[in-house]
Amino acid sequence: MAAGKVRDREGALLSLLQHPLRKRLLRFYVEAEGTLSPKELTLLANDPKISNVGYHVRVLAEKGAVELVETQPRRGSVEHFYEATDLVDEVPWGRAALGVGRAEPWG
Repeated sequence: MAAGKVRDREGALLSLLQHPLRKRLLRFYVEAEGTLSPKELTLLANDPKISNVGYHVRVLAEKGAVELVETQPRRGSVEHFYEATDLVDEVPWGRAALGVGRAEPWG
């Protein structure tokens, strides 16, 4: 990856890590085996306000840390499911900053 792109990715990740809830949510996504919705994250993060969690998930998506992969109708609304992108792995210090181990190599 070109040095300029790495710096852009580092800047995006650094800005996300400056908010403690966003950092926790990103860690949940990186550690997850699959997708998570903001509703599911409210339980994991012990935050009763889905609107607060939903806002921070949207910020993670805007910065390229997670991506929307599925929607499902739920009681008159739509539940959105996101998964982590490779942003954390593209930044050399990304996993260390989140306190998670290295991803298992494919093989």
